[in-house]
Amino acid sequence: MVPIESNPEVFTNFAHKLGLKNEWAYFDIYSLTEPELLAFLPRPVKAIVLLFPINEDRKSSTSQQITSSYDVIWFKQSVKNACGLYAILHSLSNNQSLLEPGSDLDNFLKSQSDTSSSKNRFDDVTTDQFVLNVIKENVQTFSTGQSEAPEATADTNLHYITYVEENGGIFELDGRNLSGPLYLGKSDPTATDLIEQELVRVRVASYMENANEEDVLNFAMLGLGPNWE
Repeated sequence: MVPIESNPEVFTNFAHKLGLKNEWAYFDIYSLTEPELLAFLPRPVKAIVLLFPINEDRKSSTSQQITSSYDVIWFKQSVKNACGLYAILHSLSNNQSLLEPGSDLDNFLKSQSDTSSSKNRFDDVTTDQFVLNVIKENVQTFSTGQSEAPEATADTNLHYITYVEENGGIFELDGRNLSGPLYLGKSDPTATDLIEQELVRVRVASYMENANEEDVLNFAMLGLGPNWE
């Protein structure tokens, strides 16, 4: 499929079509640490999407094994260049209270929770069919944005992943990681939302520190929070 541009409007429009309530939207995050840049962000931030250049030399040494006590939902990416779509699915599926009842994604999640044998992974065949249907029905959405969209078959070294908090834990959700969700550790109970979670800040910083010099400007972050428009 055509890669999704890191554009809050594109992400928001797509998410609303899947079932995100109009009271919620995606927006740019320019820093996780600078008070001046954080002061004007819509809060609370329910999910953070990171766009970063893939560095094959990077090792996931800070990740830990997921435990069965967590109900975080993870999807395996099976469609080329669809990491943006999976980032949206990860954001919304782990914040189901933000979905309109009876919406496409809400209905899919409910149908899977009734039949799935796993708390955090749904049937691959059923999930793949849902994703393909979403792509087919929203093909025009993917090519919108401010920059020219690449071809659907084009190779790109940019990749989206998602951070969420679930049941007292912080998770990194990457559809390429065949072992599933990455448990980063227990969430800080004093933090008001994901922006203030030190585990997320450290993890994002580690990606930036491991980037090649020519890729340092290719990072972007989006947050999911209240829609101020």
